[in-house]
Amino acid sequence: MKALRVAVAGNPNVGKTSLFNLLTGSRYKVGNYPGVTVETREGGLRVEGRAVEGVRLVDLPGTYSLTPMAEDEAVAFRALTGADVEAPELVLLVLDATNLGRNLYLALQIFELGLPVVVVLNMVDLAKDAGVGVDARALEAALGLPVVETVARTGEGVPELAARLKSMAGQLELMEQRLVPAPEGGVLARCLADMGGDGPRQRWLLAGRAADRLELAAPSEAERQRVDGLDEEAVREAMAELVGARYAEVDRLLEGLGLGADAAESRDANVAPAMATSEKVDAVLTHRVFGPLIFVAVMALVFQSIFSWADPFMGVIEGGVGWLSEAARSILGPGLFTDLVTEGVIAGVGNVVVFVPQIALLFLFIGLLEDSGYMARAAFIVDRLMARVGLNGKAFVPLLSGYACAIPAIMSTRTIASFKDRVVAILMIPFVSCSARLPVYTLIIGTLFVADERVFGPFTQGGLILLAMYGLSTVSALVLGAVYKRTLLKSPTPPLVLELPPYRLPRIRDTLRHVWDRTLDFLRDAGTIILAVTIVLWGLLTFPRVDPSELSEGETAIERSVAGTVGKAMEPALEPIGQDWRIGVALIGSFAAREVLVSTLGLVYDIEGADEDDAPLRDAMREAKDPETGEPRYSPLSGLALMVFFVYACQCMSTLAVVRRETGGWKWPIFMLVSMTVIAYVAALIVYQGGQLLGFG
Repeated sequence: MKALRVAVAGNPNVGKTSLFNLLTGSRYKVGNYPGVTVETREGGLRVEGRAVEGVRLVDLPGTYSLTPMAEDEAVAFRALTGADVEAPELVLLVLDATNLGRNLYLALQIFELGLPVVVVLNMVDLAKDAGVGVDARALEAALGLPVVETVARTGEGVPELAARLKSMAGQLELMEQRLVPAPEGGVLARCLADMGGDGPRQRWLLAGRAADRLELAAPSEAERQRVDGLDEEAVREAMAELVGARYAEVDRLLEGLGLGADAAESRDANVAPAMATSEKVDAVLTHRVFGPLIFVAVMALVFQSIFSWADPFMGVIEGGVGWLSEAARSILGPGLFTDLVTEGVIAGVGNVVVFVPQIALLFLFIGLLEDSGYMARAAFIVDRLMARVGLNGKAFVPLLSGYACAIPAIMSTRTIASFKDRVVAILMIPFVSCSARLPVYTLIIGTLFVADERVFGPFTQGGLILLAMYGLSTVSALVLGAVYKRTLLKSPTPPLVLELPPYRLPRIRDTLRHVWDRTLDFLRDAGTIILAVTIVLWGLLTFPRVDPSELSEGETAIERSVAGTVGKAMEPALEPIGQDWRIGVALIGSFAAREVLVSTLGLVYDIEGADEDDAPLRDAMREAKDPETGEPRYSPLSGLALMVFFVYACQCMSTLAVVRRETGGWKWPIFMLVSMTVIAYVAALIVYQGGQLLGFG
C-alpha cells in the first residue's frame, strides 16, 4: 500500500515541530523564535510508541504565508504542490489558539491548493488562560474541516491526533480548491485572466512577480512570458487586492467564531494582567540603554561559565585519555601499529574529545536562551546596530545560530527575502566563532595564559579572553557585513518585521536532549573526519623513517617527515605571525575541520616526545622550548595572534560546500576562502608585530 504523506504546516512559533517530534518520535530542534526550520524533514508516524506502517509526516518550514518573498516560503509551497518532491495527500495545519487571526491567512492559502486538511488547534491551554476561548467545534463548522485540540508542550491530545491520522490512511479524497474570490471588475481579475485563469499557480506567479522574486516560483517559459507581459503597477495593485480579499475573509471567519472586534476588547481586558509581567520584563530587556548592557552581561556570564565549570570534567577526560594510551601500549607492546593506535587514534581524537564539556555547555546556554524567547529579544536589541550594517535585526538570528555551527546558520538565512541581503548574511556568518573554534581558543588560553587568575570580581582572565574572542568575531562580522552591503552587494536596508514570542520556561528535558544530540554530532565528527585526518597526518608525520644518526644537532625525525617538510616550507610565512612549522602542519589539517588543529598538535607533540614521559597536550606545549634560543616556543603574544587568525580564517571545507549549495555556484565560496584567509593573516600579523613593537614579545 502506498504510504500516506502528511505535510505539517503552520506559522513559526505555533508548536509545529514539537507536534512533529511527538508524532514521529524525532528529536529535531524546537526554538522559541522564527526561522528555526528552513527545510523539510520527514519521519514515520508512531502511535503509543509503535511505528505505523504507511503514514509519513513531512515537517515544513514555519512561514506566515506562501507568498514567495523568501526561500523558506518557496520551500513550503514547492513541497505542498509537489514541485520538488512527491506532493502530500494530506495537510496537518497547526494553528495557535491564542492568535487565530494571524494564523488564518496562511490557512486560506493552503485551502486554495485543494488538498485535504486536518486542523490542529494547538496551545488551547494558553488560550483558555488568556480568556480567548476558541470553540473547536465552532471552528470545525466554520471551516468545514476536522479540528483536533492539542497542547504540544505537554503532549495532551497528541495520541488522539495520531490515531486520527492512522484511521485516515487510504480514505482521502481531494477537496475542491477554496479560492478567495477576486473582486469583480478589479485589477486582480484582469491580471489573472491575462495569465490564463484563476488558480493557486497563477496567484503564486503573480505574487512572485510583485515581490520581484519570480525565480522562486520556477516558472516555465510560457508562464514567464505571460507574467512578464503584465504591467508592473497593475501587478502590485492586483496583489494588494488579493491580500485585502484574504484578510476580509479572515475577518469574516473571526466574526462567525465570536472573535471579532467586540470580542477582542473583552479578550484584551482578560489578557492585560497576564501580559503585564511580560511587558515589564521587556521594558528592561529591550531598553535602549539597559538592553544592550544586559545582553553583554549575559554573554560574559555564559563564557565565564563555559571556561570555569568545564575545567574539572576536562581534567577527568584528559586523565582517562592518558590512561587509555598507557593501557594500549602495555597490551599491544612496542611497534609501528602501537604508535598508530596511541599517537594517531587515541592522542589525536582524545585531544579533541577533552573539550566536549565546554561544547556541551555552549549548546546548553544557547538552547536555554532560544527556548526562553530571549534570542528574539536579542535580535530586536541589535536591530539598530544591524541597520548600520544595512540589514535588520532578523538577520542577527542566523548570526546567533552561527555560535553553534555555521552550516545550519547559513541554511537559516533562507528566511531573508532579498538575495543580496542573504549573501551578505552568509558572508558574515563564518566570522562568528562557532563551537569548532572553542577547542582552539581554550587550548591556547589554558596553555599560555593564567586562565584562573581573578579579574573584575567573579571573572577570570581565561573567561574574559574567551569573551574577547567571541566579541571580536561578532564585531568583525558586523563591520565586514557593512562593507559588503555598501560595496559588492549594495541594496536598500529592509525594515524589521519580527514577532516577539511570549516568554516561556524552557522544557529542560527537551533542552538537555538537544544538548545530547548536538554533542553526539560533535563526537561523530571526531570519530569520522577527525579520526580519518588524524590517521593520514600520523602517516605524513611518521614517514619516511629516519635513522637518528642522520639527524643534525637539535633536529628531530618528525622534521624530516612529509608533513614536517611541508610545515618547514610554510615556516617563513608563519614566523611573522609568531608561529612555527608545527602550527603550519596543524593549519593544513584544520581545513578539514577547525578542531583538527588540536588533534594535529597533539599528534605532533606525542610523536616528538615519544621517548619522554607522556604529558597532556597543554603541558607539552607549555614546556616546549626553541632549540636555538632555549626560550619557550610559544608566548601569550603568539597564542593571541593564533587565536585572532582563527577568528577570521575560513578553516572549514564543509562551510564552503554549503555556501556553494545555497548561493548556486563557486563564486562566493571562493571569494569567502580567499578574503577570509587574507584578513586572518593580516590581522594576526598586526597583533604579533604590533605587540612586539609595544614590548609584549
